[in-house]
Amino acid sequence: MSDIERIRQAERAWAEANKADLDEDARQPPRTDFGLALKPVYTPADLADQKFDYLTDLGLPGAFPFTRGNSARMYRATPWRIGQYAGFATARESNTLFKNLIAHGQTELSLAFDLPSQLGYDPDDPRAAGEVGRVGISLASLRDWETIFDGIPMDKVYVYSVSNAQAVVTIAMHLALARRQGADLAKLRGGMQNDVLKEYIARGNYIFPIEAGMRLAADTLLYCARHVPEYWTINVGGYHICEAGANTVHEGAYTLSIALAYLDQVQRLGVPVEKVASKVSFLMTPNHNRFFEDIAKFRACRRLWARLMVERYGITDPNCQVFRLYAHNGGSVLTRQQPETNITRSAIAAVVGALAGAQNICLRTMDECLGIPSEESQVIGIRSQQVVAYETGIANVVDPLGGSYYVEWLTTEYERRIREEIGKIDALGGMAAAIAGGTVQSVITHDALTLQRRIDAGEVVKVGLNKFQAAEDKAKGPRRYYRVDPTVEQTRRAEVAALRAERDNDAVRRALDNLRRTAERPAGVEANLMEPVMEAVLAYATMGEICGTLREVFGTYDKSMAA
Repeated sequence: MSDIERIRQAERAWAEANKADLDEDARQPPRTDFGLALKPVYTPADLADQKFDYLTDLGLPGAFPFTRGNSARMYRATPWRIGQYAGFATARESNTLFKNLIAHGQTELSLAFDLPSQLGYDPDDPRAAGEVGRVGISLASLRDWETIFDGIPMDKVYVYSVSNAQAVVTIAMHLALARRQGADLAKLRGGMQNDVLKEYIARGNYIFPIEAGMRLAADTLLYCARHVPEYWTINVGGYHICEAGANTVHEGAYTLSIALAYLDQVQRLGVPVEKVASKVSFLMTPNHNRFFEDIAKFRACRRLWARLMVERYGITDPNCQVFRLYAHNGGSVLTRQQPETNITRSAIAAVVGALAGAQNICLRTMDECLGIPSEESQVIGIRSQQVVAYETGIANVVDPLGGSYYVEWLTTEYERRIREEIGKIDALGGMAAAIAGGTVQSVITHDALTLQRRIDAGEVVKVGLNKFQAAEDKAKGPRRYYRVDPTVEQTRRAEVAALRAERDNDAVRRALDNLRRTAERPAGVEANLMEPVMEAVLAYATMGEICGTLREVFGTYDKSMAA
């Protein structure tokens, strides 16, 4: 009798001995967020049913298919990069904030911009009225970027920005200032979200039609691969897909499908995918309320990404096969009620990200449900990560959950289901076509409705919201969080006016004319838009002027056109 058959025989005997309890359990078993019923225990027999092979499916850290991590030593060499997503209304305020966070041990700056900046409008644009500086930094020109990083060497700290539809401009500002500071661009580390496809389906901060957005993404990939090889040019926003309501399988599948769409776009330009594959990274969600599911999701995505690089593109370079993970827990799982409880939620999320082998971890703050996070809460987020990294021993062993029957079974289950969903997207013509047809949006909406119904029914517990509620403690007084100075908008309008009066406007006009001519040419390696955008940024053209020029050529996205 084989070992597996002996285990199955023992399971049958155990099940018979515990029949009453197990029958009761089977009537309402725990389920994953995508509806899969979970058994009370998993054994090697479950892995055998999946035809699990140690070397093929698990292997060793730093070796294909990278299930156990991207490198041999992982956190034994150094912990993940510790970051907090932050940004106050003005460049000067943010400069002070970032210097303080660095002093507290933050190793990555993750910049948040206000809505006008994200949508390519200047603070004096009528469409920006009432929104300037409300949810992040007001970024209008290279002058603001210079102020944000005054006294902060960009080659000494990892800088990540949440820019998408207008990311080509923010990247240009980043590289222009780094070069002026004397940084070696060949060694500059940093990243940009720069994922416009998820904007059409989840976040909503789009500007240009899908085709133009894809062109800009491909142009930034090609430019940065050539000039800034250590830069993560596109950080695919699976986080936002999750926050929009997608379940974990759809989050994984749509995230990978978006990344594949960008690589396919580069391939259509006649450039080998291996030239840019290592510049794509992934922003995904490690939530405390899906502890093992999210760990398995990340491990499955890492394994499947490596396999897809080989299957679809024939890539054998390990640097292009690894799945670079930026783990950022979601704001939707936090509560306005008893907000201090959010500290615990985010700390557990850091454990999830660490056990899953993330390269960067960023935590939501306790007061983020109330407004722009305070500096105090940002520091608590840093300290939470430091406790996990330096006090728990979690960094001592690579992939400490590797070999768990349940984790390995769930990882394989995720890989199978995510691959199936990617196949559905491929059958529709790829992610861009699936978005244009409205399919992806419809699936996410259905997932979101299913989740909300479960929360409303109490099936998904949210402490303080639908269980363990408590009357607000009036003795604590009002909650403290950052509030925007109402005079910021007027100040920013005046600053932009002063910039336009002081700069060389002839140089700005020439740069914008060159940008327009290049944008009017067909997409291709010889019509890369990064160079003319860099020229415009260095002339101190504003975000609104550069994006406005591109709007004149490309037009804007009409959401109503999605089927």
